Amino acid sequence: MEKDASKNEILEAISEFSSHIDKQYGNLKFEIVGIKKEIVGIKTLMVTKDYLDEKLGDLRGDLVVLMRKEDTKVGKLIEILKRRKVITEIEEKEILSMEPFAKLFI
Repeated sequence: MEKDASKNEILEAISEFSSHIDKQYGNLKFEIVGIKKEIVGIKTLMVTKDYLDEKLGDLRGDLVVLMRKEDTKVGKLIEILKRRKVITEIEEKEILSMEPFAKLFI
């Protein structure tokens, strides 16, 4: 009889343990579904490298265009200053040979 009782106790313990594991598995499964939904949401909002590279390239191009316009204005200003003899030809060449759009004088 004692063997039967211990077998029943073992089976009962296994049953309780199994029920406990099933509950934990259910909770874990529920959490994983929630995490998957969050990841999908993040992916839809995430910026891709290609998109970012394209936008940075566009921005760089726009900045170069603006800088070229400013360089044209500076060139015109230097021309006027030289014509009015405010700066010398050496100073003109020195200024125009500066970056970002240096002019070479040969």
